[in-house]
Amino acid sequence: MKNILARGGIEFLAVFLGIALSLWVDDYRQSKELNNRIIDDYENIYSEVKANIEIIEDVIRKNNEMINAEKKILLILNQKLSYMQDEVIDLLGGIYSVTFFGETSAHRTSVASGRFNSSMNDTLTKEISKLYEHYFVRLTNNGTWLDNSTTPGPTLPFYDAIYHQSDIDSIAIKKEFFSEDFRDSFLYCSFVRGIYLKRVEQTRDQLYKVKSNLENYLSVNNSYF
Repeated sequence: MKNILARGGIEFLAVFLGIALSLWVDDYRQSKELNNRIIDDYENIYSEVKANIEIIEDVIRKNNEMINAEKKILLILNQKLSYMQDEVIDLLGGIYSVTFFGETSAHRTSVASGRFNSSMNDTLTKEISKLYEHYFVRLTNNGTWLDNSTTPGPTLPFYDAIYHQSDIDSIAIKKEFFSEDFRDSFLYCSFVRGIYLKRVEQTRDQLYKVKSNLENYLSVNNSYF
């Protein structure tokens, strides 16, 4: 009787351990598969971040060029530089709205799948979330502000000259350029651009931070590098 009970106990234990091992293996396989997919998501986000860095550097460069043009226009308005119509028209023709619209599909796909928030790396997840959900959103709002302030913007009265129309009234152009309405509109647009550039540079810094964090993570967890 004791042998039968012992044999039954051993068989039960063997079945129990077999089931437990099978469940452990299945959990491990699913965890491994999820981790691999998270790594794939991070690789895609890394590629997206690099592309966004190229875009944002170009946006910063172009806005800096326009800020330099605006500084020169302000010197002319303040009569610290001589007014020359052709130069003023060229400067005004180069002032417009250049705003950043980043790529976000890799991040959105990872979040929608539920994998992004399953990552065990809280620090990396927070930095990426901060980039996409704070910096990008704030930059879009500031970009809309800049777009609205430059449409039609202070350059509208000068479009005929900018686009080389034949019926140019030089006296009217100069009068408009030195008018109070133009100065107010121009200074407002210049102010908005300055604020926007600060936001772009802050976003650029966060992009580089996320890029570095992703490189560190992927170099340890994958042969990506």
